[in-house]
Amino acid sequence: MKQLQTFLLIALLVIGVAFLGAEWAYSATVDRAQFGLFENTVRFAHLIFTAPLLLLPIVQFNRRLRTARSGLHRRLGQLYLTSAIIAALGALYLGVVFEEPGRRPPLLLFAGLWLFFSVAAWVAAVRRDFRTHQHFVIRSYGVALAFVFVRVLGEFEPWLFGFLPEGEIRGVTREWIAFVLPLILIEAALNWWPAVRGSRSSRRA
Repeated sequence: MKQLQTFLLIALLVIGVAFLGAEWAYSATVDRAQFGLFENTVRFAHLIFTAPLLLLPIVQFNRRLRTARSGLHRRLGQLYLTSAIIAALGALYLGVVFEEPGRRPPLLLFAGLWLFFSVAAWVAAVRRDFRTHQHFVIRSYGVALAFVFVRVLGEFEPWLFGFLPEGEIRGVTREWIAFVLPLILIEAALNWWPAVRGSRSSRRA
C-alpha cells in the first residue's frame, strides 16, 4: 500500500510539473492585449499560486517528514493553504468572466468549494484537529487537481464526448466530470469505504 501511495504521489507530481510547464509556456506566448490590467494580474497570480498546490503535496503527505520535521511541515502547509486560498479567489473571478457561459456554473461552484476546503483545513489545524485538517487538505488538493484534469480531458474531448453534438455542451460536460469525479473518489476513500469496512467488521463481531 505504501509503495502504491508513493507511486501515485510521484505520478501526480510529474503531471503537475508538466501542467505548470505547459501553462507557463502558454502564458508567456499568448496575446494578452484583449485583457485589462486587473484581469491579467489575476490570471498571473492564479497561475503563480498553483505551483505550491501541485508541487508540495508529495512532501506534505509524507508521514515520516511530518513526524521528523513538524516545523517544516507546518510552514509548508501554511504556504500551501495560503496559495490555495489566493488561487481559489482568482478562480472565482475567472469563473465570473469566463468566455463560455455554460462553463461558469461549475467553475464558480468548485472554486467556492476549493476556498471552503482550504479555509476549513486551516481552521482545523489551528484547533489542532489534525484528522479533519488532513481530510480537508486532501479535498483541497483534489479540487486543485481537477483544474489539471479538466485540461487533460480536453486533449481527448473529441474521442470521449464525440457523441455530443455541440462544442460548448462537450466543454460543460468535461467541466462537470473533471470536478465531480475526483471529489467522489476522495469521499469514497475517506468515508464510504471505511464505513463499508466498519459495517462488515460489526457484522462479523
